[in-house]
Amino acid sequence: MTDESIEFELSPLDQIRQTEAHVTRQVAAAREAAKQTVADMKNKAKQTINDASKVGQREGQKRHKEIVSNAEEEAQILIAQAYKKAEQMQRRGSRCLDEGVCGAIGIIISAEKEG
Repeated sequence: MTDESIEFELSPLDQIRQTEAHVTRQVAAAREAAKQTVADMKNKAKQTINDASKVGQREGQKRHKEIVSNAEEEAQILIAQAYKKAEQMQRRGSRCLDEGVCGAIGIIISAEKEG
């Protein structure tokens, strides 16, 4: 007997039951496939979020280093400018001191000549 001959030997009710069982199996398989697809997508979404987080951390650390480096460079420039200004002020102070000493000596000498 072949499958065709078995189907013809089944009553219409048995054929309906057989078809219902077949459809039920297909629906169950489709549900399982859908569950697996949803689980796969959830895992993929978690992985994508984790990857994005890692990339964000790396980019944030890179940017932080750039900011710190720029701030250090600016600080070095400001320090160099402060040293230069301090040297200028020292030179000016020395000149003023020299001029003051010379002026004082001049006053003393002219006072001695007069007196």
